[in-house]
Amino acid sequence: MTIQGLKIPVLILFVLLHLISFSQAFSDIEWYDVDSLLNVLPDQTGKDKIHTLNALAASLSFEDKEQCRNYANQALLLAEKLKDQEGIAAAYRNFGRMEFYDGNYPDALKYYQKSHDIYESQGNAYLVAHVLEDIGTTHFFARNVDKAFEYVQQALVIYRKDSGNGNTVGGVKDTSSLFVRISLPYRVIGRSDIARDYYLNYIAAGKQHHFDNTSMIVMTGLLAACYFELGNWDSCAYYFRLADQFPEENMSIQALKHEHMRRLGLYALRNGKVDSFFSHYLENAFPFVDFPIEKSKIDTSLLLLTTSYEYMSENGFLKQAQMAARQIGDVYVYLNDQEKAEMYYLKSVALLNEILSRKSFYRYDSLKYVVSWGRELYLPFTTKFVMESTLEEAVILYEHLYKNYVRHNQFRHALKYLLARSDAKDSLLVLQRNRESIEIQTRYESGRKDTEILSLQQQNELKELQLAQNRWILAGLGGLVILIILLAMILTRQNKIRNSQQTLMFQQRLLRTQMNPHFLFNSLASIQNFIIKEKPALASDYLSRFSKLVRQILINSVEEYVPLEDEISSIENYLELQKVRHRDMFEYTIDVDESIDLETTLVPPMLAQPFIENSIEHGFKIKEGKGHLRICIEMKGKMIRFEMEDNGIGRDKAMHIQQSEHKDHRSMSTDITLQRIHALNKKLKRKITLDIIDLTDAYGKAIGTKVVFEIPLFK
Repeated sequence: MTIQGLKIPVLILFVLLHLISFSQAFSDIEWYDVDSLLNVLPDQTGKDKIHTLNALAASLSFEDKEQCRNYANQALLLAEKLKDQEGIAAAYRNFGRMEFYDGNYPDALKYYQKSHDIYESQGNAYLVAHVLEDIGTTHFFARNVDKAFEYVQQALVIYRKDSGNGNTVGGVKDTSSLFVRISLPYRVIGRSDIARDYYLNYIAAGKQHHFDNTSMIVMTGLLAACYFELGNWDSCAYYFRLADQFPEENMSIQALKHEHMRRLGLYALRNGKVDSFFSHYLENAFPFVDFPIEKSKIDTSLLLLTTSYEYMSENGFLKQAQMAARQIGDVYVYLNDQEKAEMYYLKSVALLNEILSRKSFYRYDSLKYVVSWGRELYLPFTTKFVMESTLEEAVILYEHLYKNYVRHNQFRHALKYLLARSDAKDSLLVLQRNRESIEIQTRYESGRKDTEILSLQQQNELKELQLAQNRWILAGLGGLVILIILLAMILTRQNKIRNSQQTLMFQQRLLRTQMNPHFLFNSLASIQNFIIKEKPALASDYLSRFSKLVRQILINSVEEYVPLEDEISSIENYLELQKVRHRDMFEYTIDVDESIDLETTLVPPMLAQPFIENSIEHGFKIKEGKGHLRICIEMKGKMIRFEMEDNGIGRDKAMHIQQSEHKDHRSMSTDITLQRIHALNKKLKRKITLDIIDLTDAYGKAIGTKVVFEIPLFK
């Protein structure tokens, strides 16, 4: 069925701020002068280039699908690279337009939905509303009228929302145009009275806000058609006359006036007897034989139809010229003027063949941008629409020719056009079946999506109930987790207390074992010997060092860390006392790294003393020659390195001698020191390390022992 005077939802755009759009006939769709866009494209980068690529895709979406796809793909790739979400949304919208104009409604809806979701995530309410109109348009052409109403109403709600600056999201033109777009579905379902009111509101708003004359004359003609559908011929004629008063400021208005003449020529004959404006005015071969027509109406009709035909034919508007020629032929059939009827029918055939060969309603490409019908103000004619509507007209035209020739007994010509009608009908049937299958698929997928949404809603409700039931379980589990954490904290605290107690115990044991009883006894004996031998100075010095060492041991043994200066002093006092006890048995040196601040650097006390004692008591006692002990303290990164090296008899020989003389002897001080290091390391991020190295010569003979501590730096 050929649909004339079509009115559909807006296919609008985002605006290219850096381009001045070509003066365009399509006032309600996104369309720019392609040549101008191609001229600026090579010098552009970034988002400017994305905008131009999308504008090219939009402008070519109804003309050249492959070119549209090419530019939309380029825009999408660049927008994804630059993370330009609105550029991505515009590219998806162009894919949707491309598929819509090609009649692939399911794919169009998928792309439109992607575009809608991105615009919505970006908070761009204005473009969200426009894409909703696109979706509504697609559903309308898929014969899914209920969905068309639903989406257009959603767009209307958004347009009426407050944008936050005192204005609504959509302007007067947006809202007015939207109401008009709702009109077409109402006219399709037979409610032209509602559509009439929308058209009247649009015209009133247009006068108040100075809408462009092309839009206003289109709307005036649609209002006239609406009155004709309602059987109000007087109002129909009034608004057609009103349309004729618009200034002819552009070719669109000139063409529209002549298209109105063609329609008036038909209405004058029927005078309100046509049930619907959307029906073909001829469904049988010759409707005029059903009732008499006044001669004045015939004369008026011929004048209007002929004037329209001559203008349209001369200026290259093939569709209107072809229909006008066929309709003039119908009038002459009624007047029984065979010669003129055949002449105009054949002119109509020639124009129809030209349309089919060009796959266009226009003789010249420039006419694509002229509004000569009305509906192309909102939606350009696609190739599929051109072919289907032309084949529909061919079926009517060939049937009229066939019956006219039969009426005059010209059976050879009649057979020709009967066969032509059959071929046209077959070709039309293929196109219609393809379109109808896509429409069915669209409605099916739309229904399936609605079912999925309903199912998801039910699942969400079930999940809410499950969540409500699980909250108590989670609360119980939460309480259990808290209880476990509290128990873990208590156990950790107990372990810390136990470790502290163990450390204190080690310190106490160290205090008891640090000073070897033999050393104490021998030290006191040495003091006595100095006194007896009347060496008071030596006895006094020895006693002073001895008391100082004991006092340092007592003080340091209760501290976890002591200044390195105090630790070195304790070591020196201990070594000096040992030198007095073991005259000329050994010498020692203490080397300290000058970069170390001895007063602020802290170390655990008395870690070195047990190993120094081992060097003296076991390494030097039976050594031939004088022993030497070297103590080196240096900074190594964030560690303090203690290195104690002696030239004693070595650990293996000392252990062998010790076991032969004292079988049950154990080095308690060394064991306690190792336990202290283990306990300290539990609390330290950087651990204390201990290495005991047996020194040998080139022949493997023991030549001493080296003990190395590395202690984390404490300040």
